[in-house]
Amino acid sequence: MAKKRINILIFSSIWSFIIGILTALYLNLINYVIDFIWGYFNHHNNFSLRPAYPFLICIPFGIIIGFLVKKLGSYPLTIEEVLHDVQKNGKLNYHSWWKSFTLGLLSLGAGGSIGPEASTTVLTSGMINWLGDKIRLMTTHYKSWVHFWQIGIDKDTLLQSPKFSELFRTKNQKNGSSPLIF
Repeated sequence: MAKKRINILIFSSIWSFIIGILTALYLNLINYVIDFIWGYFNHHNNFSLRPAYPFLICIPFGIIIGFLVKKLGSYPLTIEEVLHDVQKNGKLNYHSWWKSFTLGLLSLGAGGSIGPEASTTVLTSGMINWLGDKIRLMTTHYKSWVHFWQIGIDKDTLLQSPKFSELFRTKNQKNGSSPLIF
């Protein structure tokens, strides 16, 4: 039992660090894309074309973004939509992370008046929910794992697992004698 807890602690610590690094890399990538798109035109073109930059950049990107929104849906989700999904379902669907990544990066790179917090919230929340699902599986199905660090998540097994909040109740709370206090 102690070995299982230590393994879960190590696993969650390493993946929490990786999630933090990936979030920082995404924010740096956003800055790089913005600097590349807008800085390139600003430094490598004729001064007489500078008033046309917004048209040269925004119109093509607007067409691409419009096409992708029509095909993929309205992404990135707003923070309100993320919070609503979490309140309604208890978690965020992390399988569509790439939609928020792509459309968030394109929208910000094109000069959209959105902040990076929308797409960053979806990506980070998705990764955290993924980690929570992994911890749920590790806690309830520890012996059936082929390898401790396997990444795949079986949906049927996950549905049979208790909710994440159930994993951290005290003995009294599990017996129903004490309410869960936050």
